[in-house]
Parts: sequence; structure tokens; C-alpha cells
Amino acid sequence: MYRRLNIFLIIGAVFTIITGTLLHFVYEWSGESLFVGIFSPINESVWEHLKLLFFPMSVWILIGYFIFGKKFKTYIPSAVIGILSGMILIPMWFYTYTVFTGKPILFLDILSFIISVCVAFFITAHLIENYNIPYLTPKLGFLIWDIIFALFIIFTLYQPDFPLFISY
Repeated sequence: MYRRLNIFLIIGAVFTIITGTLLHFVYEWSGESLFVGIFSPINESVWEHLKLLFFPMSVWILIGYFIFGKKFKTYIPSAVIGILSGMILIPMWFYTYTVFTGKPILFLDILSFIISVCVAFFITAHLIENYNIPYLTPKLGFLIWDIIFALFIIFTLYQPDFPLFISY
């Protein structure tokens, strides 16, 4: 069963990288639809680019929940921890390298996205396979996922005056 899960998650990483890359352009393609802007970046801020990982990975993980959720009780909370890990890595990469370069570099942004997606899926697989922590329930995982989703809606509509939300 772990072999099937790992294959599913590897395919999910590829899906997330491809879909996330395409998602970067969807807001513009939609004629700047506010609804589409909830799910895709509306500007070049680091916060908005976290959507490139969050939404495609969430779709893949939710599909997997119907396949693996009953077999692996920590599937959803492990996936949410994986998603959060990837979402933390993206700004860490960005702010670390821009300290040295003084400006964003597209190649490094793309590389950090790809690595962050792979790390997010690796952490998800590792936690599912190796940890059975009783308080990590699917309900808790879905609650955290809902909070992140709500934050994307709120901060897309009302961007705080904070560096994470500055368009570069």
C-alpha cells in the first residue's frame, strides 16, 4: 500500500509543479476575474505565489483522500503539514537569496518552487508512513486547511502592509 501511496504522491508532485506553473498565468488569462484571483496570484508578491503550491497540491491531496484516507488515518494532517512546509520554504528561499542578490531572479524563484513542492510531498509521505500521532486527526487537518484557505481569500481581497504582500 505504501508503494501505491508513494507513486501517487510522486505523480502529485509533478501535477502540482505543472498546474502551479500554469496557475501563475490564469488570473491574467481570465481578464483579472476576482473569483479566479482567489486561486491564482493577482500580483507578484511572495504571498500570492504561495497559491501556486497550495491549491494544486490541495486538489491532489483531496483526490488521494478518497483513495487512501481510510487506510491512513494521518493522511490529511500529514498532507497539511507537508503543504505548510512547502509554503514556509518558498518565502525562506526568496528572502534568503534576495539578501545576497538584492533583487528577485526568475530562475531561482522557479527552482525554489519546484524544490518546495518536492519537499512538501516528501514530508507528506514521510509523516504518513512513519508517524501515527493520535491527536493528528483528519478533522484537525481539514480545520487547518480551511484556515489557510480563508487567509488566502482575506489577504487577496485585503492585502496587509507587510513585506510578504509586497509585489516585486
